[in-house]
Amino acid sequence: MGTPSQFFCTQCGAAHPLHARFCRFCGAPLSSQMSLTQHHTQEPLSGPGSLLKKRYLILSQLGVGGYGEVYKALDQDFGNRAVAVKELTQRGLSSQEIQQASEDFKREAFLLASLTHPNLPSIYDHFTEHGRWYLVMSFIEGETLESYLQRSRMGRLPIEKAIDIGIQLASVLSYLHTRKPPVIFRDLKPSNIMRIPDGQLYLIDFGIARHFKQGKLKDTMALGSPGYAAPEQYGRAQTTPQTDVYSLGAVLHHLLSGQDPTLNPFQHAPLELPGYPALNTLIQCMLEKDAKKRPSSMANIKRELQRMLMGRSHGPLPPPNSSQSLLPLLAAPPQHPGRSFLGRWSRSQKKIIDFNL
Repeated sequence: MGTPSQFFCTQCGAAHPLHARFCRFCGAPLSSQMSLTQHHTQEPLSGPGSLLKKRYLILSQLGVGGYGEVYKALDQDFGNRAVAVKELTQRGLSSQEIQQASEDFKREAFLLASLTHPNLPSIYDHFTEHGRWYLVMSFIEGETLESYLQRSRMGRLPIEKAIDIGIQLASVLSYLHTRKPPVIFRDLKPSNIMRIPDGQLYLIDFGIARHFKQGKLKDTMALGSPGYAAPEQYGRAQTTPQTDVYSLGAVLHHLLSGQDPTLNPFQHAPLELPGYPALNTLIQCMLEKDAKKRPSSMANIKRELQRMLMGRSHGPLPPPNSSQSLLPLLAAPPQHPGRSFLGRWSRSQKKIIDFNL
């Protein structure tokens, strides 16, 4: 094997030519690191049988992402506990891409470490080794919601299962949105949701999640997955909690219709849901292109889905001039217990309805 032409900073993982004396990204001195890291650049990427940090024994590869891989491993310092190890590799990236990837990776580690929720993986460790960043988190024994959906009959789920999924996702997203500052997930889609055999869900891949910044007009760049990303994610406005509301609506529509939104973004045909007419109304409201017309919070969406699952939202829709409840607790926070407002209940009727629960 030939002599390496670059080596990596052990502090931030950035690549440098052999003559560099200081890291251009974190400012750490490189001369003392070179003798320690020079030979590591010749080592292969992590794979089955590799031992990281003299602790994590790699068993198998679980998946491949934009900047690296995810592996199943055993934590030998903790009773051979199964863990997932996410690796950020830097081979083939430019200096600018390395800097961006490293910042994104560190942000994901610190963000996840500050969060605790039943639908989020736990973070155990993060470190650098051989010029690569590693994130160690709980191993989730299951499959992505995307894989689960593909195995389902006609590529869609029964209404009750879809509602249960919606409740779990609304719960964890509500938790994220109520942090200080709020955390916007920004990339909700079936492939970023893990499902274990008992039906429990976990959000994974916080690579593009961000904190909401009050007063900012728009995001720095367009990020998200076409079909599930809201219109404002294309650089038109700042992403807000309503951005995740749109994505959850797109996921629910996909689960119930079997129609992949990536094939025809922003086109969501009304759903025929016998016994659950209000569910279609809710989803169409979540999919409004104007973020201000979407439900105001995930907590409101969760409560409405729970009512539907308990059978309280069954039956035909009331006529437009009826005072009967349609979708309580959606468009605005409750004004007082038992009363709220709905900003829009169908595409053909644009009016605010005030009603009792």
